[in-house]
Amino acid sequence: MEDQKLSAQESMALITAMIENSKHRVAGPNLRISVVWALLSIVTAIVVFIALLTTGNPAFNWLWLAIPLIGLPANLLLSRKCQTEAKVRTFIDRVHDGLWRTVGLVAIVLVPICLVFNLYGYPQAWRAMFFYAFVVVGLAAAVQGILLQERSYVFGGIFSVIAGFVVIAVSLCGIPLLVVWVLPLYAVCFLLMFIVPAVIVGKKLQR
Repeated sequence: MEDQKLSAQESMALITAMIENSKHRVAGPNLRISVVWALLSIVTAIVVFIALLTTGNPAFNWLWLAIPLIGLPANLLLSRKCQTEAKVRTFIDRVHDGLWRTVGLVAIVLVPICLVFNLYGYPQAWRAMFFYAFVVVGLAAAVQGILLQERSYVFGGIFSVIAGFVVIAVSLCGIPLLVVWVLPLYAVCFLLMFIVPAVIVGKKLQR
């Protein structure tokens, strides 16, 4: 059989169908993996924010470890559930999943690196995880928005990257990263990167 050539109109229709299928996976009823991670990050930031403001004890920063300790098992469960869904996986889906696997791998490697520096008396090394959350995750969210042709993801990602570079600049200038503004900014970034776009995409698909 000879390969059938698609017209320009058919090619655009195929691409549009791929994008719409991917949007269904991102904003599906069983909560996408990225949304779960975002909710976990926001809740953890709020808990740490309240604990630090009320007690002033920096030991409560160890609560940040709740993100990987809770997130990784939840990630595995959701991944298995997604694999059982009877939906065709498109090229965009594969790129999307590969993007977030790479982001997750960076986090997994970065945690023990920061822990080693902390053991040798450099607890400020944990700021690298903070910068990672703003910049690396923000870039990934923006790329996701480009893949899905969804501006809300792009806006949230760009906002987070800019906020991250502001935080980095403040840190490099020796200005204290105060809890009263850094943690709320962190929570707002994850809200704009994942929660708001997921709601917007969900409403678009319902229409």
